[in-house]
Amino acid sequence: MKTHFSRDAYFKKLASFPCFFILLLVTACGGDGGESEPDKSPVTAKDLPGKPQQQSSDSSANKAITLRPESLPYIKVQEVKAESLGGVISAPARVDFRAKAISTTGTVVEGRITKIYVQVGDRIKAGAPLATLSSVQATQMRSDYARAEAELARAEDRYRRQLEMQRTGVGLEIERVEAETQLKQARTELDRSRDFLHLLGSGAADEVTVRAPFDSMVLKAYVSVGAAVGNDTPLFDLGEPTAAWIVADVFERDLALVEKGAKAVIELASLPDPIHGHVVAESAAIQSDLRRAAVFIEPDKDTKVALRPGMYARASIETAGPGHIFLPASSILIRDGKTTLVYVEKSTGVFEPRVVQVGQAREGLIPVLKGLSGGERVVVGGALLIDGEAAMLL
Repeated sequence: MKTHFSRDAYFKKLASFPCFFILLLVTACGGDGGESEPDKSPVTAKDLPGKPQQQSSDSSANKAITLRPESLPYIKVQEVKAESLGGVISAPARVDFRAKAISTTGTVVEGRITKIYVQVGDRIKAGAPLATLSSVQATQMRSDYARAEAELARAEDRYRRQLEMQRTGVGLEIERVEAETQLKQARTELDRSRDFLHLLGSGAADEVTVRAPFDSMVLKAYVSVGAAVGNDTPLFDLGEPTAAWIVADVFERDLALVEKGAKAVIELASLPDPIHGHVVAESAAIQSDLRRAAVFIEPDKDTKVALRPGMYARASIETAGPGHIFLPASSILIRDGKTTLVYVEKSTGVFEPRVVQVGQAREGLIPVLKGLSGGERVVVGGALLIDGEAAMLL
């Protein structure tokens, strides 16, 4: 006799065996039933089960690059720290006078130049004649001084006479006071005329001689013989020879490496041997076209070379100072011709691009002025491999 099972009874009987569920699970995972190769690609956070990974708000996390394990042997990472590595910055330079060491000479009267005693570049002593001019105003000023002297003599005589008359009882007090007032006025007028003559300088009649106010070098001449000049016309620019210094044009990116007091060696085109000096100041302004700033170097006191403004030079400035992070050139990448970056290891196989500011390379190393901190791990070999991987992900 055949026994018939209903469909529902059949599945109830199968469900009583636990191996049924195991069989279903294996079948669903295996697909075609063959052995599946294990996935060797690196596991990232997005591969883990659970909720989908949210986009990080940190821009550096968005830029992180994960390398395949087989690429890691070609990457060299090094922990960086600040070091004081001595070096030099080389920059074009020139000799110039300090702003306060330049004086423009002129005259207080109008006239015409009759003689010039100096040429541009001459070194002169204080009081040396620069030029002579003929002036009608000078004649008038000297006449006024002579007249003031005569008036003072008359006022003194008148005052003495009033004092004598008052002593003998025949003089009036009001006349003595009037004589005293006239004497004071005459003295004031003489003092005023004497001050004018002092400003006028030496000479006689209509002649005026302009002289150097201090030991100096003639930098520029504004007039020639026969030229008419006024009381506000500049005649010569004079510079104090001992106040010359060297102005070096240093790139903006290297300014952070230059310190006040740093030693410098200056090579002058017109001299066979270099001279030595030290940095005394930096300009607060940057030349917008060249992206350079002026660094002022003062020659050492034992320098006996006569510096002349306009001399061309090259300055080598020592940069031994506060510690900086130094990296080999292979670790520095330049993107778009202007952005300088390095790769920082965040974890094993994960690297982050970091924009940095660098200085002038020396001895095969490049100083990082901004963007890195001591203790970070930076890629010093294979940075191009990571950069290529980053380009593929874009």
